[in-house]
Order: sequence, then C-alpha cells, then structure tokens
Amino acid sequence: MTAKTSRSSGTDTTDTMSLTPLGLLADLPRQQMALMTQSASALLRASESVRKVQQQTAHRASAQNEEIAARLRAPCDFNELLTIQSELLRFNIQEATQYWQQIVTAALKAQADLVGTAGQALDPGGEPTLDSLQRVFEASLNGSAASGTAAH
Repeated sequence: MTAKTSRSSGTDTTDTMSLTPLGLLADLPRQQMALMTQSASALLRASESVRKVQQQTAHRASAQNEEIAARLRAPCDFNELLTIQSELLRFNIQEATQYWQQIVTAALKAQADLVGTAGQALDPGGEPTLDSLQRVFEASLNGSAASGTAAH
C-alpha cells in the first residue's frame, strides 16, 4: 500500500505541473481583457480631462466675449475701440496659450497612465509576461511541462 500511495502522490504532482502551463494559457484571455480594460479606462480619463479643459476655456471665453459685447453696445470713440480690440486680442492669445498647455499636460498624463498600465502587465514579479507565457506554451507542446514551470 505504501508503494501505491507514493505513486499516486507522484502522479498528482506530475498532473499538477502539466496543468500549470494550460492554466496560464487559459488565463491569458482574462489578462488581455484586464489590460485592454485598464487601457480603455486610462483613455477615458484622459478624454474626460481634455473635455474639462475645453469646457473651462469655453466658459472663460464666453464670459469675456459677453463683457466685450456689452462694452461695444455703448457708444465709444476710436481710441476706446482700439483698446477693446487689443484687450480681446491679448485675452485670446493668453487663453490659447493656457488652453494648449493644459491639453499637453493632459496628454502627457494620459501617456504616463498608459505606460504605467503596460508596465504593470510586463512586471516580472506580477502576472506572467508574454515571454514566460510563450515558454510555457512551447513547453506544453514539447511535453516538458516541468521545464516550462521551472523557467517561470
């Protein structure tokens, strides 16, 4: 009976090791879906921050243009008209500069988020990398499951 017990425990260990590569391969779609979902979330956050910048800029421009329109409805001389035009030009240049700075900042933050998401997927201490999954797949094809898990 002792011999049977040791054989079955040896068989259980072999079965567990041979299922490990298949388990990793079966888990690959979940990991891919998680990476795609994280990336989509980062892109949606970036879209939201860009939209917020656009909304704030449009609100400031709207308020400025209402004020300028109110000033232009009142009678004014030529010098005052030039002053209003120069103020409007200065405001537009300043707002455009601020707008593009905020858009670039949002884009850089989105890029950092996406790189961070990709970095998490490639972290060797975390979930399996593409290279380790490829080795496991090759090991399962060769029938050497033990070498595939040992290389992991």
